Amino acid sequence: MVEFCEKCDGLMRPSKEGDKKFLVCKSCGRKIPLEDKVIESYTSSKKIAHPQGEEFKNLEKMENWKEKEIYKKFKESS
Repeated sequence: MVEFCEKCDGLMRPSKEGDKKFLVCKSCGRKIPLEDKVIESYTSSKKIAHPQGEEFKNLEKMENWKEKEIYKKFKESS
């Protein structure tokens, strides 16, 4: 089941705040309250396309990656 925001056409995702459950637009922040049985129909998954640990086969590659601007920006935003 996929819902799109009526305001901006962004993807609505399930969210929980305390005991209340909502669909929240990740683009504009619009919230729609949900019932328990409806939110249970939503699922999410993350598929990793490579074996875990294959990102860096040696320390030298990892050190080179750290020097890139992407890594610096990532650390600043954390």
